[in-house]
Amino acid sequence: MALIKITPRLHGSSHPPLTQNSIFPMTVPEHRQPVIQLSEKKPFSSGGNRICYRHPDFPNRCLKVFRERGRPENRRGRKRFPANLRPLETFDENLIEQKTLQFLHHNFPEAIRRHLPTSYGIVETDLGSAHDTTLICDHDGRIAQTLEQYLWDNDLDDRVKDCLKRFKADWSQCPPSTRDLIPHNLVVRANQKGILDLFLIDGYGRTPKFYQPKKTLFKASLLRRRMENLDRRIEKVLEKNPNSDGLNLPQTQLIRD
Repeated sequence: MALIKITPRLHGSSHPPLTQNSIFPMTVPEHRQPVIQLSEKKPFSSGGNRICYRHPDFPNRCLKVFRERGRPENRRGRKRFPANLRPLETFDENLIEQKTLQFLHHNFPEAIRRHLPTSYGIVETDLGSAHDTTLICDHDGRIAQTLEQYLWDNDLDDRVKDCLKRFKADWSQCPPSTRDLIPHNLVVRANQKGILDLFLIDGYGRTPKFYQPKKTLFKASLLRRRMENLDRRIEKVLEKNPNSDGLNLPQTQLIRD
């Protein structure tokens, strides 16, 4: 056992006694979160740049990891000059999505937030970094269907018509500058009473450099285009379904001054 020599305090000295720890202060090791193991898990969904897994420890959360082609360094590598000079973080879809979701939750009303998942930050997995978000599930725990899949299975039934009407009414209150609303980026969650709610799970765009929270004519025009484009995309899904009765959507509700 090593002996620690302690120097006694000198009479009248205002300084504390000198010890080994005061010469070589103890350092507390940094706590690191364990790497989440996903390589043996089966993804439940995939897109062009990312693959989605159910969190092994939190079944109500989703982990989005990069495909090889979607990694920031590979996305930048496919760009030409001068775009390939941009910082690597500007090609990180997970980081961009995290920042944008946090911005939307901090700056938009409940009518918008209730249609968005929550971001729990960037975490490390054995497949690389992942964006940890809410996994939208039905009341029975099953992963919610995309709007596209729901329309294919159920056509444009009364439940989804009501769901779309409520979504448009909410979104019109203060529409964020997202990308186009695409049926496979919207999921339909069913509660215990069978009522459906829509959630936007992708396609948030980027955090705006200049945010204008007030309702403007520009936002009204943006909302009109977004909803008209959504209706057209829904119509295309229904056209591919031989059992569909066609499009009969509720009218887009615009911002009121």
